[in-house]
Amino acid sequence: MGQGTKFLSVKRLHGLGNVFMLIPVLDSLSEKGYQIHLVTDERWISALRVLRPEYLIETNCHRDTIDLDLITASKQPGTHRIEEYASILGVDVPLAALKLTIPTEWQTEFLPWRGAVGFAPQAGHPSRQWPDEYSFELAAALLDSPLVLLGTDRQPAIPCNFDSRAKLRLNQLMGLLSLLQLLICMDSGLLHLGTALGIRTLCIFGGIDPRFRILETQPVVAMQADLDCCPCNKRETCNERYDCMKVMSPQHVLHAISNFPSNGGRSIHRIPAC
Repeated sequence: MGQGTKFLSVKRLHGLGNVFMLIPVLDSLSEKGYQIHLVTDERWISALRVLRPEYLIETNCHRDTIDLDLITASKQPGTHRIEEYASILGVDVPLAALKLTIPTEWQTEFLPWRGAVGFAPQAGHPSRQWPDEYSFELAAALLDSPLVLLGTDRQPAIPCNFDSRAKLRLNQLMGLLSLLQLLICMDSGLLHLGTALGIRTLCIFGGIDPRFRILETQPVVAMQADLDCCPCNKRETCNERYDCMKVMSPQHVLHAISNFPSNGGRSIHRIPAC
């Protein structure tokens, strides 16, 4: 490290989407002359080292590592996560959304799926999880697209043309994602991967305000229930019923796909309960 170079060590293990929302903030710090040390999940390290070769990325913390997992563990959403990270790390909020360019060799094995629709039916918490029967119905309607399933859990069984769930390393996942014409997902890490790669994305939100996860310039249609309790932003009053995830039917999603806006920016659709 050169004389006078500033060093910043940051830990983020929880949630791939969180890591990708952190990268624009780390990029801002890197541009200001900081040497970035990122401590993260070993499953993601090899791909992240290719995407950000100027960072030191590993699994080991330093004595002065800032633990973002610990700092944000009890925070309830009140602003976009990028703004939250920028405030914690003392840097101006990045103005542009993250855009990533991946090596073409990451795409090679998935070229037969160029132009397919991707569907990621899982999320990390029941409050962001669609009912299984909805996922099955939507997938059955999209089989002619063709349809690729994405995620880390191969259950439940869902009709598709290619089920990639729990099969891909991060570089492979990004290679496949980059070839899709459309991504349909829950509020999960796949949302942030898709938008970083410039893929048109339709995201089904539970109780988190979409404005706290999607920037205005990102090509995302966000769907959310129009209920008095929604968005609750983790201040849940439903006794784990998660009614908000049951309001948006497969028919609502199919209608939104057929009317996807062409302006390339964020669009939020509030779906009333029947």
